[in-house]
Amino acid sequence: MEFMLAASAEQLEALRMIAGTPQTANLQDKPACTNQRSPDSRYELSETVNGFNRDEVSDRDNGGNLLGYGSLKQRSAQFYCDVDTAMALNKNLQSMTFNLPHIARVRFVSVHHFELISPWQPAAVLPLEKSIWSNETWQQAQVKANPNRLRFWSQPYFAGEEIGLLAPVSAPVYDIDRFMGVISVDTSLDYLNRDNSEFGYPLGTVSMVDAEGRIMANPKIFKDPLQVREPGQWNQAFNPKTLASIAALNALPNSKTATVGSDIVLRRAFVAAPWQLVFSVPRITLWEKILLDRGGDMLAVLLGLALLMAVTYVVTSREFVSPAAKLVAYLVAESNFRPGPIPLVPQAWRPWFDAIAKAFRESLQLSSLRREIDIAAKLQQSILPRHWPADTRFSLWGTMRAAKDVGGDFYDHFEIDGMRNMVVADVSGKGISAGLFGMLSKTLLRTIAIHSEQGLGAIVEKVNEGLCEDNENCMFVTTLFARYNPKDGSLNYINAGHPPPMLIRQDGQVEWLAPTKGIALGVIEGSIYKQGITRLQPGDLLLMYSDGVTEAINTTEDEFGSNRLADLFKGNVSNSPEEAVMRVLQAVENFAQGAEQSDDITCLALRCAALGENQINMKHESS
Repeated sequence: MEFMLAASAEQLEALRMIAGTPQTANLQDKPACTNQRSPDSRYELSETVNGFNRDEVSDRDNGGNLLGYGSLKQRSAQFYCDVDTAMALNKNLQSMTFNLPHIARVRFVSVHHFELISPWQPAAVLPLEKSIWSNETWQQAQVKANPNRLRFWSQPYFAGEEIGLLAPVSAPVYDIDRFMGVISVDTSLDYLNRDNSEFGYPLGTVSMVDAEGRIMANPKIFKDPLQVREPGQWNQAFNPKTLASIAALNALPNSKTATVGSDIVLRRAFVAAPWQLVFSVPRITLWEKILLDRGGDMLAVLLGLALLMAVTYVVTSREFVSPAAKLVAYLVAESNFRPGPIPLVPQAWRPWFDAIAKAFRESLQLSSLRREIDIAAKLQQSILPRHWPADTRFSLWGTMRAAKDVGGDFYDHFEIDGMRNMVVADVSGKGISAGLFGMLSKTLLRTIAIHSEQGLGAIVEKVNEGLCEDNENCMFVTTLFARYNPKDGSLNYINAGHPPPMLIRQDGQVEWLAPTKGIALGVIEGSIYKQGITRLQPGDLLLMYSDGVTEAINTTEDEFGSNRLADLFKGNVSNSPEEAVMRVLQAVENFAQGAEQSDDITCLALRCAALGENQINMKHESS
């Protein structure tokens, strides 16, 4: 949950930086940014009786709807510049809501009485309410209430039965000192509650509480999250005799168990939001569970000890009975998560106490680590592309199979100015550290590529500089970055220490793309990267992959190799990128003969079907 809240806050700051950067804000200096001009036709704005919207947009998956009051005519230059700023956010809004499923909605509310809402929905479903320019979020963003322009979390609001409650994190947006509006990233309480319900300890209750004491997550209050129209009340989640208010909760130590009245309470404050996670369980419930599970065994031990003490009390009192009683008490304390120092016992008994303490500590650490690894693996899979372009000129498909729970490979694709950008990369090492470095590399490369007007070489050089900075662990990532133009079939690419892509021509001939002699990213600051170029014809297929394919080994430690990879397609061209990728994966699996996968395996394939314009868009425009 901490990671999801942090992701919402980080995405908000990224959007605010884009909206307020000179590159975007200085649009008002361009000749097109003048009074009494029509809005850019590519925005596809339609006027209505009372305002305007983007209901007639051709590509509803590309950004959000823009709704506003009044006519588009006779507007100020700043109005059109702010519309340009809002529409510039669309590229980021599309990928954000796809890659981070806990983010249900992103909004930009302008001082010029229009609002951009993503993902796209028709204006009939998204009624524009004038109250958004006077509500709590708008007031908190004003300079009097927020002179330092900090982000803040607002009161949740109900967004309908299909979405449920949303908790917005918002921030004011400025063009230097001119207040432009408010950007909000709305986190789904339905998603947080479903994640919270997976907490596996059956005795207690886990609740999420905001700074005002409102209940954001609770398995009982949010049993059906989409039907809940407002946050839960304090008394619905906590016993007022145990915890009277949020102030009483804040007085408890952070990340430590505390006994409060008849309950045991553990709270954990979040860093990314002024919220906290609270676990509470009645002590009587915990004792009943212990007695139910251990009562028979403990009773048998105690009866045996009592009989033994009756027979040999004088001889064994000091050497057996007293240490055994202390051992039982120590076991109960450890199982109750209240460990204490090892009591004074004979030396022969100390290993028992040490073993019990070590076993409980390792069990807790292992359980926590397992949850963290599962969360990291789910997050990594969620940021990999799950949607593929619908284009009559080419088709694209790929996948990644991690060697461990969290992999160091990743792939990505996105469109810039009608050209498809593709990335396949392999981070040094494996596991959580490699996965986190891979997520950083993917985000950095996509962000710089989208907002840069320079060539591939300059983009990769900027990414390399960013990864080299503060890289104390000396991690690096081999990267293949390619840009395909479906109009003429040209492919520009940069290979930074990555295995060369394979090009299968329509006649079954196999070619390897020429190397560009670039070093892996994150190794040497100031490295220069040159690009290569080739051209695809209809029927050609480009296969990009990581070294987990060619370096896969079998039980006799033989490598799969590039020759076996090429033999899969010689004279046997695939008509589908998905079939081509699955053919490679199946061949590697058959070759391994049951040997454990030693490295992450990533494949991304692009097949050229035709050149020219996209027939899907042409049919839509003609209709």
